[in-house]
Amino acid sequence: MNTINIKCPVCGAVLTVPLQPGIESKNVTCPVCKNKNPFTAFSQVKAAAEQYSDQGPITVYGGGSQNEAHPNFTLGILHQTNRGEKFQLRPGVNVIGRKAPSSSATVQLPCPAGEKRMSREHIVIEVKKVPGKGFVHYLSLYKEKVNKTYVDNSELTWGDKVILKHGDSIQLPGLALRFEIPTENQ
Repeated sequence: MNTINIKCPVCGAVLTVPLQPGIESKNVTCPVCKNKNPFTAFSQVKAAAEQYSDQGPITVYGGGSQNEAHPNFTLGILHQTNRGEKFQLRPGVNVIGRKAPSSSATVQLPCPAGEKRMSREHIVIEVKKVPGKGFVHYLSLYKEKVNKTYVDNSELTWGDKVILKHGDSIQLPGLALRFEIPTENQ
């Protein structure tokens, strides 16, 4: 099923709705602010994956072990510190959010029972291969309006694009992550 991302004219929340014939004549109720508006009042926005896709394909250089040329030739992982779980990142766009049946996040994080302050799609980590540097991990917010998120105690704001380093802490609403780049010894 095709979907479209639209921005609420009242609160600015980005919604993903099914693209269906006659949608222009329908009303949409925002699940965040509960206001009902005609579909035509919403502006169309690009999803995070679309925003990053225009930066060109990721090219894998050379062969052999990922760790041969540079220690960062290894893909990073997210370590959920309070549960001990680890989540492997993949080249391209990784959308990280709260685990939920309706989440489209590629990395869905289990949260404590009843904890819903983290969005189902909360942050994006784009992993790109850069010649001579290996994999570079760029962190940004998935949408403009999310609960406060921090990288090493600095608040992340809409439009920021932070390059992650081994050991960086990411504080999401209700849980903490540690960004790690594994070495051959781990």
